[in-house]
Amino acid sequence: MNINNEKDLIEGLIKGNETAYKQLYKLYYSELCIYLNTFCGSMDISKDLAQHVFIKIWKKRNLLSIDYSVKKYIFKIGYNLYIDFQRQKTKELLLLEQLKHEAIEEMIDFNDDYLDQKISLLMNEVDKLPSQCKKVFLLGKKEGLKYKEISEELDISIKTVERHMTKALKRLRNSFKENKTSFFMMISFCQTLFKQKR
Repeated sequence: MNINNEKDLIEGLIKGNETAYKQLYKLYYSELCIYLNTFCGSMDISKDLAQHVFIKIWKKRNLLSIDYSVKKYIFKIGYNLYIDFQRQKTKELLLLEQLKHEAIEEMIDFNDDYLDQKISLLMNEVDKLPSQCKKVFLLGKKEGLKYKEISEELDISIKTVERHMTKALKRLRNSFKENKTSFFMMISFCQTLFKQKR
């Protein structure tokens, strides 16, 4: 197999040849990251998407049918994954806005004692979070920092910030099992509530 010949590389990949796969990765991964970064503006997200591109190519290698350049094929998969990522992000934002709206409506009916009880519950659960997870949550929800700012403050990647925030929200959500809207109300107004209590 000639690793410098695209046709040989594709044939090798279809047959499950790992050398061919590694060569394709070596040839196009970095360039794909740069290409994706021009769309999403985050190298961390670009790297994650690029990884998924090559995972998808390996899993679907038996079905590969490339009648144009390998580079265009790889970049097209990357672009499609980026579009899927954006669509998912948009859906999540719309859901969050809906929940926030419901939360604001519900907040009108809260009396002070009930609200104080929920705030105390939230703060107690925040104190139980793992150290790094707690730092990420407080910087994001108490200080109002964006993920990029948190990553710079703690010297960790944006993906790590996302993982810690997801973990924190999942654990805290369990404390509000009886009322999902209450949880989103508390999180939505977290910065204001922390200022009131601390």
